Amino acid sequence: MVVISVSISAKELKDFEDMAKQTGYSSRSDAVRDALHRFVSGNNWINDLEGKVSCVLSVIYADRKKHHVHDIIHEYADIVHSSMHTHIDHRCVEQVVLDGPSAEVRKLLTELSAQKDVRVTISVF
Repeated sequence: MVVISVSISAKELKDFEDMAKQTGYSSRSDAVRDALHRFVSGNNWINDLEGKVSCVLSVIYADRKKHHVHDIIHEYADIVHSSMHTHIDHRCVEQVVLDGPSAEVRKLLTELSAQKDVRVTISVF
């Protein structure tokens, strides 16, 4: 097996270890392997999107940090149907409704997901 190193906050580690223990994992490594597997299998469907896609992106990031989220979203104005920005507990929350070619939606999702400390979820309808 390959050994990897990941930097996370102390709170994230405690929350992860508490959940791993609560759900019965025998070790932190087992829980991480399962989390990685779920991440890969849960996101593979994005590669299968074809044609026109209508979806909602939820983007969450700290409001005190400089992020390029708005700049990235503006680059995809041709597929952005609408967006809403709000603040909750010192975080910015963007809700973006997209409607356009799957390739463009995938590119936008990839760019946003690549930003440090930015969390992105997608709901396709």
